Amino acid sequence: MIPERYDSVPLYAPVALPDGGKDLYIDQAKFPQQFAADVPLAKAKLMAVGQRPITEAALKEASGAPAWKNVPSYFVYGTADKNIPAAALKFMAERAQSRKTVEVAGASHVVMTSHPAEVAKLIEQAAEAKN
Repeated sequence: MIPERYDSVPLYAPVALPDGGKDLYIDQAKFPQQFAADVPLAKAKLMAVGQRPITEAALKEASGAPAWKNVPSYFVYGTADKNIPAAALKFMAERAQSRKTVEVAGASHVVMTSHPAEVAKLIEQAAEAKN
C-alpha cells in the first residue's frame, strides 16, 4: 500500500502519468542511506540521480504464476536491506527451495553493486549447475 504521507518515507510525492498511473521515486537525498548504505557515497548519489521509477501499479497488481515453482532458484541478499527485511528475503529463498542461498552480512538492497564478486560467483554456480 502506498502511504498517504510521503514525508515519513523515502519517497518523493508520486509523479502523475498521462495514462492515469503514477511513478514512484526514492528521494535522492535519502537514497544513499535507504538503498545503498554500503556503497561509497559518491556512487550512491550517482545511483540516486539515475534511478528508474517503479509504477504504483507494479506494487498493487497481481503477479502471474511464480517462476520459482518450475525453474531452479538461487538467492542472494544482504542482511542490511532497508527495503525488504532480511527475514522476508530468507523466507522467500526457502519458499522457492533455493538450491543455494548466499546471505551477505551488512549488504544493502543493492548487494549486486556493493558485493559484485559474491553475486557473480552465485550466478556462475547457477549457470554451471545441472538441472
